[in-house]
Amino acid sequence: MINKVVMTKGAVFDYEEIVCLIPADRQKIKSAAEKSVKEENAAFLRTVYADPDSQKELILFLRRGYDFGPMRMWILEGICEKCDYSPEMEENGIIKEWLEVVIE
Repeated sequence: MINKVVMTKGAVFDYEEIVCLIPADRQKIKSAAEKSVKEENAAFLRTVYADPDSQKELILFLRRGYDFGPMRMWILEGICEKCDYSPEMEENGIIKEWLEVVIE
């Protein structure tokens, strides 16, 4: 299976305007995310990314998209610092609500 990641406007906004405050190297982030998902069959993933540009440990929130033959699409919906994430926030629905915000 070939994994491909699409980065949403929300994920770019999270990186550039909230978390790292520098321009996102989208290709570097997408490439790291593609390597991290490997053969996952989950509908939603959280993966840790050590960002060399900002020197921060980030969590990338990925939702499984469609399969096209041997290719699986993943949507990178949001990014936060690892220290800002907690399972309680996810259980309470805070993270789901944050990821569903549409950036125009």
